[in-house]
Amino acid sequence: MKMKTVFIAALAFSLSACNDANNVVGPNDSIAGEYALRTVNGSPLPFTFSDGTTVSSDVLTLFVDGTFSESFQMPDGRVFVDQGFYTANNGALTFTDQTIGVTYSGSISGSVLTEIFPNGLTEVFQRR
Repeated sequence: MKMKTVFIAALAFSLSACNDANNVVGPNDSIAGEYALRTVNGSPLPFTFSDGTTVSSDVLTLFVDGTFSESFQMPDGRVFVDQGFYTANNGALTFTDQTIGVTYSGSISGSVLTEIFPNGLTEVFQRR
């Protein structure tokens, strides 16, 4: 009987240590997802920047692994993509954009994500 108890305990321990990669829960799970740009400096889209560039839509995707991808669409249909890394700590975000070489901050509260750039630009996204 003692051998059976040891075997059951060992089996239970080994099963609890198994992990299905599809069910891994990481620290960024709660914020991972797609966010659509709603405003730039308080103005709705389409938005024209000081350099004359106009953005008609923008989708930011945060991945569980700490990477992001952001797709900007221009009125003429052209699409530009930025990619990089982000960290999250109690609602505070830090983005490192590998495409344009800029680091900027942000925050998330519920389904609203805000990005704040070093030049003072503020973008507000809504989770899809």
